[in-house]
Amino acid sequence: MAASWYFIVYALVGIWVFLDAKKRGNNAPAWAIATLILGLIVTPYYLAKRYLLAGETREGGVAWNVLRYFAIFWTLTMAIVTIGAMSAVSSNMPTSGNQYEEAGAVIGATLGIGMILTIWFMVLIAALVIGMFLKKSSIVEKGPTGPLAATITTPTNTPPTNE
Repeated sequence: MAASWYFIVYALVGIWVFLDAKKRGNNAPAWAIATLILGLIVTPYYLAKRYLLAGETREGGVAWNVLRYFAIFWTLTMAIVTIGAMSAVSSNMPTSGNQYEEAGAVIGATLGIGMILTIWFMVLIAALVIGMFLKKSSIVEKGPTGPLAATITTPTNTPPTNE
């Protein structure tokens, strides 16, 4: 169940990445396919490296941005896993009337969900702490970048005329 939701969510993210990459001049089909296959890893990297439009800025460097976006998509993915696990547990709860069996199932479900949340939290904190160490506040990118920068024409400096 959780795997199908993961696929659906990252298929939607892949569609968004395709449209965004096409607008920015990135390799849209490759980014979309990579997002569909390895969404949790590729999407943060795409967001950290995509070409910026005019008026957009990106601060902190590539490593910080990859880890920051990874933390966001890790949370999204673990929310999907948690909902899927809760759904699976609730559909398999014993209803035999044996109170000890029911109590054991509830304790097991609680431990399982607790482990999922612990894994989520530990990876999230590790990503953010490492990201903070790698963050370079001196790096500020201003759009447009990449091929988008070539489309912007700058006025040439012409000397003033004496009229």
